[in-house]
Amino acid sequence: MKRLVRFSILCFVFVSLSCSRNEEGPKRTPTTAVKETVKDVVTQDFKLHQGAKDSLKQSEEKQKLQLEQVDKELK
Repeated sequence: MKRLVRFSILCFVFVSLSCSRNEEGPKRTPTTAVKETVKDVVTQDFKLHQGAKDSLKQSEEKQKLQLEQVDKELK
């Protein structure tokens, strides 16, 4: 089922791009917008992953500093 959906989307994008190549002039601008939208959708998961990774790194650094502070207080 996933293959069918992916294949359908791929065919749609291919046909859309093929048709847009025949058009010239100001009508090509929406094609750029479509490409940007597709790029945003594809990279959305990557951006989400990067954000979570950065947040985790900040939390780890904060926890490390707190542990170091507690160690200094105990000594």
